[in-house]
Amino acid sequence: MDIDARTLRTFREVTLTGSFTQAARRLGYSQSSVTAQMRALERQVGEPVFERLPNGVRLTRAGTVLRDYARQILTLVGEMETALRRPAANPPRLTIGIVPALAYGQQLARVTHVGRRLLSGVQLALRIMGTAEVHDAFRAGAIDGALVLTAVDADDPADLLGDQPYAERSDDLTEIRLQEVEFVPVTGTGRRPGGHGRQVVIADPDCPSQRWLPEFLRLRCDSPPEIHELGSMAGVRAATQSGLGCAMLPTALAADHEEAGGLRPLPGVPRMRWNASLILGRHDTRPAVDRQNLTETLRQATALGRAVHPAAPAVGVLEGNALEDDVIEAGALDTGVLDGGVLGGGTTAPDPSIAS
Repeated sequence: MDIDARTLRTFREVTLTGSFTQAARRLGYSQSSVTAQMRALERQVGEPVFERLPNGVRLTRAGTVLRDYARQILTLVGEMETALRRPAANPPRLTIGIVPALAYGQQLARVTHVGRRLLSGVQLALRIMGTAEVHDAFRAGAIDGALVLTAVDADDPADLLGDQPYAERSDDLTEIRLQEVEFVPVTGTGRRPGGHGRQVVIADPDCPSQRWLPEFLRLRCDSPPEIHELGSMAGVRAATQSGLGCAMLPTALAADHEEAGGLRPLPGVPRMRWNASLILGRHDTRPAVDRQNLTETLRQATALGRAVHPAAPAVGVLEGNALEDDVIEAGALDTGVLDGGVLGGGTTAPDPSIAS
C-alpha cells in the first residue's frame, strides 16, 4: 500500500468537513480532483472508506481505522517538515484559543510574558474565540490548545464547549485544570436604584462565567433579564461603567486601580469561582515538553490574576472603597436583596456551580 501525504491530507479534510465539495473548497482543488483522489485511495485500501449520503459522506469501518493512522502519519510529516527548516526562520508555532472571559488585556500580557520565558524558541499565537467555537477549531486543526473556564465540579470538558452533537467529542479532548478564577458581580455607580438586575452585559453567551448571572437573576426574578452581548471583557466593563447594566467580571479586572472606577459590587449577589482550564487534543502526538511547558505557562499566567484570598486585603477598589472579600455562601442567597427586592423573595437560589 503506497499512499502519499497529499492524498492523506485530502482524506483528512473530507473527514473534517464531511463533504467532498467543502474539502475541495478548503484545499483549493476542484471537486473532481478530490473525488478522483478518494477513489484511488479506496482502490489502494481495497474497500470503501466513505459511505455516500445525500448530503455528504461519513466514514466506514475501514475509513475510521485509516483516519486514526492518517492523523499520526500527518503529524510526523509535519514534524519532519519543521525539523528540516531553519529553526531561526521557522520556529515551532503553538496556537492557543482563549475565551473572552480570560482574554482581557492584563491576562493576555501575562500569558505572553510567561510564555517568552518558558516556551523559549516557540512562537506562541493567541486567538480569542467564543466557548462554542473551541471544539470546531480543534476539529479543523486551527488551534493546538484552548484556555477556557469550566465549572469546578465538571467531569467532562467537552460538555462545556457548546452544544454541538458530536458523539466522539469526549474522546477527542482532555482537560488540565490550572487555577480557580474568581468573578465578582458589579454594576455602575451611576445606575439608578431598582434597575440593576434588569439588564446584564456579557462577553460570551456559552461561557459558564457569563451564563451564570443571567440565570441567577432569571430564577430570582421569575423573568429573564435583557442581555447585551459585547464580545470582550473590556467592552463589558466599559458598558457596565456607563450604566448599561450589571456583569460578572474577573476580580483582577474589576479591581484594577487605574481602569475600574465607576463600578461597585452588585448587592445580594455572590462572587463565584470557575476553573481556568487548558483543553488539549487527547491524541496530540507532539513532544511532551511542549505540553508541559504550555501547561506551566498558562498555570503561572492565570495564577497571577486569580481570585483574591478572603484572608488577604483587597487588591483594588470599586467606587473608592475596598472590595469586599467575602464570597457569599449559596445557603445565604434567599435572604439577599437587590435594590429593594429585585432579588428578594422566597425563590430558591440556583446551584452556584451552574454552567448550563
